[in-house]
Amino acid sequence: MSEAMEEGTLATLIDSYIKLRDKKEALVKEQRIEVKKLDEIMEGIESFLRAHLKQQKVQSISSDFGTAFINRQRSATLADTAMFREFVIANGNFDLADFRPKKDAVEAYIEEHGGRLPPGVNFNTREIVLVQRK
Repeated sequence: MSEAMEEGTLATLIDSYIKLRDKKEALVKEQRIEVKKLDEIMEGIESFLRAHLKQQKVQSISSDFGTAFINRQRSATLADTAMFREFVIANGNFDLADFRPKKDAVEAYIEEHGGRLPPGVNFNTREIVLVQRK
């Protein structure tokens, strides 16, 4: 294959990729709009069912189609990272914390230590091809 022909083929592939990505984004946007409408309807039903369950003072109701029940979901976020870290370390309450390795710091450690990983850490890198519009 000649170099000019190869360049034309590559240009065509890049053009096709960009057009396909645009089409995909448009479909995702349309889907998001439709999903939002469904979510709003479902949230209204959930609200009604929650109120009914509370009014009846029950945790669940069952029908031939399924069961609706109250599920308690919890969330714990940090208001003050330094204060929390200090508390955990000072009191030895490490069961309150979830420590995770930071990608950039681990990568720097690997580079500084001849390819060795920090103890107890897995690290993976993969390369992908990205295509940008001009």
